[in-house]
Amino acid sequence: MKHALNFYGSKLFLFAVSLLNCAIVFAQDSSVATTTTSTSATSTDKTWYMEPWAWVLGGVILLVIILLATRSSSNTTSADKVTVTKTVTRDSETI
Repeated sequence: MKHALNFYGSKLFLFAVSLLNCAIVFAQDSSVATTTTSTSATSTDKTWYMEPWAWVLGGVILLVIILLATRSSSNTTSADKVTVTKTVTRDSETI
């Protein structure tokens, strides 16, 4: 019985905390109309990662890395292969 009270008490506590959290979050929402003024300046400078050649070069490098990783795992020679042969002979009992 005590275990059940602790279990349901913790569930009730978590529910109350989440309800309080929702009330705090919605209380921060302002319904007052505010005006904002923003000015923007356009710039012709592009960073290197926004250029198309950088994306193409990155894709080619990634493709080469993937191809090299898959090639090295399947590149086995006959010297690496081991064949084990086991011969079992049983003695026959005579009656």
